[in-house]
Amino acid sequence: MTKICAAVTNPGDGISAVRCGADAVEYRLDLFAKVPDDLSFFRCSTPEGEPVPTIATFRGLEDTELFEKAFEAGAALADIEGTSSLRDEFPGKTICSVHDFEKTPSAPEILELMRDLSDSGLPKGAFSVSSIADLLSIADAAAVLRKAGAPFILIGMGTAGKLTRVRAETLGSYFTYVSNGVSAAPGELTFAETRALTQHPMVTGLVGSREAVKKSLSPAMHRAAFASAGIPGIYLPFAVSDEEVSLIPRLMQAYGIDGLNVTMPHKKRIIPYLPVISESAKRAGAVNTVTRDLAGHNTDITGVKALFSGFSPAGKRVLLLGAGGAARAASVYLKDAGAKIFVANRTFEHAASLASFCGGAAVPLSGLAHDYDAVLVASPVSPVLPDAVLKEGVFVCDMRYPDSDFLQEARAAGCRTATGISMLAAQGAASFTLWTGKEADIAVMNDTVTNEVPGGVK
Repeated sequence: MTKICAAVTNPGDGISAVRCGADAVEYRLDLFAKVPDDLSFFRCSTPEGEPVPTIATFRGLEDTELFEKAFEAGAALADIEGTSSLRDEFPGKTICSVHDFEKTPSAPEILELMRDLSDSGLPKGAFSVSSIADLLSIADAAAVLRKAGAPFILIGMGTAGKLTRVRAETLGSYFTYVSNGVSAAPGELTFAETRALTQHPMVTGLVGSREAVKKSLSPAMHRAAFASAGIPGIYLPFAVSDEEVSLIPRLMQAYGIDGLNVTMPHKKRIIPYLPVISESAKRAGAVNTVTRDLAGHNTDITGVKALFSGFSPAGKRVLLLGAGGAARAASVYLKDAGAKIFVANRTFEHAASLASFCGGAAVPLSGLAHDYDAVLVASPVSPVLPDAVLKEGVFVCDMRYPDSDFLQEARAAGCRTATGISMLAAQGAASFTLWTGKEADIAVMNDTVTNEVPGGVK
């Protein structure tokens, strides 16, 4: 079983970490304000008197005397870099480590490094993670090391590397390192976070372009949903390049990921790599939710329904602005609801294709009028200016959030409006239920998104 090691940056934090349940304590002497003469803090024990292993770490120091003093004071191990002249000074008492703050090597390269490090003690590799390929390199190397049976430590650093810390048990890592409030390494979880997650938390996340993932409010929304439901869980962002979409299923299997949301621009691209596509995803032509069994679903349709909660589109003339994946999901709902659908897009051929799919009519941008009962913006950028289609009393909704210039002008024109926040919360709640089998607290999710938006929702 993976042990929780609290990395602390001052002498007093070790005892408090142990009292909270830490299995081991790493004293980062290199991050102390000053290394005291009295090193007795290295002798730690539980409230019941059981000894707790402690680790002495001082990056870049070639000082045998300090480590010897730490051992004399009660340290069980010293973490010494593989490039240090001291790596073989303390047989049986060394964690021999390598840190690469620039990249993650390939799995074969990681294994070669770990084999070299193991000659001097417990091997530890920590690598900067920036992609799915990096995470898979660590997982592939860990699989080989697990089979060998000897203890090892593998860590992914940075935000993307958090998955390796949360799933340290899955990897088979001997230690997972946590901070006691002040992070001693990039991407390190706090002790409180780790204890709340337990050893086997539910792991979910979001895959999309770097820009889309960075802007998303889904992580905060789903963390709130997990907390409200009393489920130990975490929601992690994953920036995925076009070339890495095919690796998503393997990532889920390697790390035991329970579910993913898919955002731009991968909602269509992921379909060929999933063995099962639900009816909702087939109709929408896009996947925005993947479950643990690698089945693709579309909960955006549920989200669009929430957008129209204040307006019944049955028999009404609805203008759909946009013709991409989001617009297609919207057209599925509108068709089922009995709306008369009109589609406008910068590329008329795309509008015509979507109109053919949903039984609507494509409208050239030059042919728009002020005779629609509702207007839905289903594109990152509206293809028309608001005054081309708006009149007082029209219902206007926008998938974007928290607010848009289009909606602001619609309000000024006397229109009723709905922002994309209601859609985000509704589709997120539907995804949550697919992953957990439990109903999500959609009010909590909606409130979380609203509070995360600077200035709130107007």
